[in-house]
Amino acid sequence: MLLAGLAATGGIFWGLGLDRTPRAQHPVSLELKPAARYVVDASPYGMDGVLYRSEPVVKRTVVGFYPGNGTVLAAMEAVQYPNWIMADNGYWLPLEIDGKVCIRRMQADDKR
Repeated sequence: MLLAGLAATGGIFWGLGLDRTPRAQHPVSLELKPAARYVVDASPYGMDGVLYRSEPVVKRTVVGFYPGNGTVLAAMEAVQYPNWIMADNGYWLPLEIDGKVCIRRMQADDKR
């Protein structure tokens, strides 16, 4: 699992390409916060879920690949990219889209 690998390397993540191979020409060192659980809920905004991104940029969507509403994710926040999380599959998700919260951090007592 990617999160276990990140913990073992002290929270240093090297960017992954869409084919899941390291981007040797553009490595990115991130300061990652401890893993947490998040839940997707974009239904109030008429969305079925939130598209994954190949990097923390709104327009870098991974078409047809997304967690749907109600999905619980294991993810980490990068200090360098507020309002973004990196899921355990290595892809990025915005916590907000156009100022609307669509993914929220779960509380410790949330039973999902």
